[in-house]
Amino acid sequence: MSNQGEYANPAFSGVLDTSGSNRWPKNNDIPSYIPESTTDRIVRRISSLKGPPGHIQTTDDYQQVDLRPNYRKKENETVPSAEEIQLIAKGRYAPGYTGDLDGDDPKNPKAIELAKVPKFSGLGVMIISLSIFSTVFSLLFFFIAVAKPRYQNFIHATGHLSPTTASLLSAIFAKAIEISFVTVFTSYAGQVLSKRALNRGPKGIRIADFLMKGWVYQPGSLLTTFPGLRYAGGTVLGVVILFVVLCVTFYTTAADSLVSPKLHFGKFSDVRLEGYVALTYANSTALASRCPAIISSSLDGPMNGSALPVSQTTCYRVHNSYQPLRDFTFFTDAWNGYRGDRSIPRDELNRRPVGWTTVGNERYYGAWLEISGSDSLNNVTLAMPHGSIVPSVRNVTLNNLVQPEMQSDFGNIDATASVLSPAVNVVCYKLNQTAVQWFISNNSSDTRQGILDPEVQRIFDFDPSPSQSLSAASEGEYLAPLFISLPPPFNVAIFSSAGYTDPSTYVLTAANATIAPSYTLCAIRSLLTSRCSTNYISAAGGGNVTTNCSPDNPNSLSRSLPSARDTYQSQFKDISTALAYALSLNVADAALSRILGIFATSTVPGFNPSLPSVAEALAILYANAIVLSSVGAQFGADERSNSYAGVEPYPYQLPTTESFHARIRTVEYASGVSAGWQASFYVVLAGVMVMNVFCLVYFFVARGLVFDITEIENLFCVAFNSRPDGSATSVGGMGSRDGFYGKGPKGKQFGLEFHVDCEEDEKFYLYKRD
Repeated sequence: MSNQGEYANPAFSGVLDTSGSNRWPKNNDIPSYIPESTTDRIVRRISSLKGPPGHIQTTDDYQQVDLRPNYRKKENETVPSAEEIQLIAKGRYAPGYTGDLDGDDPKNPKAIELAKVPKFSGLGVMIISLSIFSTVFSLLFFFIAVAKPRYQNFIHATGHLSPTTASLLSAIFAKAIEISFVTVFTSYAGQVLSKRALNRGPKGIRIADFLMKGWVYQPGSLLTTFPGLRYAGGTVLGVVILFVVLCVTFYTTAADSLVSPKLHFGKFSDVRLEGYVALTYANSTALASRCPAIISSSLDGPMNGSALPVSQTTCYRVHNSYQPLRDFTFFTDAWNGYRGDRSIPRDELNRRPVGWTTVGNERYYGAWLEISGSDSLNNVTLAMPHGSIVPSVRNVTLNNLVQPEMQSDFGNIDATASVLSPAVNVVCYKLNQTAVQWFISNNSSDTRQGILDPEVQRIFDFDPSPSQSLSAASEGEYLAPLFISLPPPFNVAIFSSAGYTDPSTYVLTAANATIAPSYTLCAIRSLLTSRCSTNYISAAGGGNVTTNCSPDNPNSLSRSLPSARDTYQSQFKDISTALAYALSLNVADAALSRILGIFATSTVPGFNPSLPSVAEALAILYANAIVLSSVGAQFGADERSNSYAGVEPYPYQLPTTESFHARIRTVEYASGVSAGWQASFYVVLAGVMVMNVFCLVYFFVARGLVFDITEIENLFCVAFNSRPDGSATSVGGMGSRDGFYGKGPKGKQFGLEFHVDCEEDEKFYLYKRD
């Protein structure tokens, strides 16, 4: 095996053995080499031509370092003397720079000219094409993230694009932008570094500069090549590349967070919604006809001149009696919690328990529109949400709103409608044994017994006439009810007058006979109020419907329709009377009647802080009825429908559609930030966009391109052609004793600068300028 086998680096082949023996020197014995001048290279080339064909140079032949491959002799080239050749061989002849303008001069622009690549060559066109693609789509992604478009009916489970397909497309384009951007930017960085290396100026390219492109390709390599950051990170290009590394690392994450469609609640928008109106409020005939009766009309037909078969009215009573009892149970449960919660001030009556009811899959929550009382009087008005808001919002044909089930059951709708709200008013007043006689029928005489309490007459607007057979009350007054007999303790009597002049159903409750007063007279009537708004928050499988009756509610119907007013609905008397019988309030010793009798025993003036009043309990029992009465009924959003009282024919031909004002926001697929901290990803999208635009402008404005010496294959070829004397033995440089060739650069070696030049045969090589 040759002695050269001792050295892994062939760059040191032919180094002179200073000991005089024909052996290869050890690494520590390599003499310092004086950089060769132009004249040196001419002499070396002439000497190399003197050998016979096939002759192999050794240290015995010329006693000199074979620094470069053999090159062709220039024309008119002078031949050095033998003495000069020997001095060169011994490393003692090192003439300075002569200023010759031949091709080996590092200041000669020949290397730059030879390194040029046509801008519109295959490589140039490809880079420009990728730059255009990356720029256009990074701009698009950034503007999508800023604009936060909502895709409504375009992206959902049954839309033009499914959510999974939209997310996949977003991820594909984000990755394509990232890959193309990395290619374009590294090409730009390669051009900058290559031109710096080819430039005639004093600043060259350092080993640390070669690492910067690797940081873009592999951000993790910043940790493995951290020493190079000391030299490259402080430059302008280094700072830019570090920022690009940050952007490249998080671009797909930023795109997924800000661009990829996700379910978002949008902002509230004012819209006009449409809803079907098929009947008037509290139409008992229409409500009964909806009931799915199991008994056919042939088996249980009409009776007593009823417009509907008894089977339908019976079905309605059965189906709509269990829900009030459930509501009453929820109400009493809420009271148990209220008694234990001492944080609620007891003098804030509107915060007393309200309870809730259900219609279909939705839960309806009411609110106390009015609750007041003093001494023996309780006056409560319970407002409930309009029952037709849910069908209207859910009607895609009329309003084209994205439904929750279209968003894979994760969607949502938040709608606040300025419409009438159904309400039930219950006024209760306690009567003693004498005052109650006025309301008990005396079959032996046409004259009422006792006297009419003036306070009762004022509260209920009763006609003071003592005649039991009075067929019509005076104008603005109502006929006082006539019960057959006094109910026993803890029982209830019901009375409903004929016709719709009086909208009330009357209930007489008997408390414990040992206390006085022991009777409570209540009037139950329904109204449509414009002082509230209905809010519906939908969800898959159901939703919550609430009513807001606060005085400062900006969405109440009275705000958008100043002429709106509260109107009592006389037709509701039919429903309230039928429901009272369905609840067995007229049956002796019924459980519900007993509870009402116990509530009536309260001796606390006004409202008992520990028990609900009879008025509150009756209002809760009718909560479900007023919601059902409003399903398919008028919205009252214009003056004609708002003033309808249920006596005259409806001002519009039914069925019809009515519009109303609403504030809507929906959960639908949209782009944009979903959490506050995610807004930081806008920096990443903006950084990639700006750098893409910059690179595109650079490639179009640049006069020409050069071959990129920082690419691995190009750098290998240039290094292969390079002579070992360019930097290997420079003082303080990267000599073999520093371990550069065997173990890679370290320390200050990262900061050493190199240039690129070419020889007459147009081979490029690296050299270190002294």
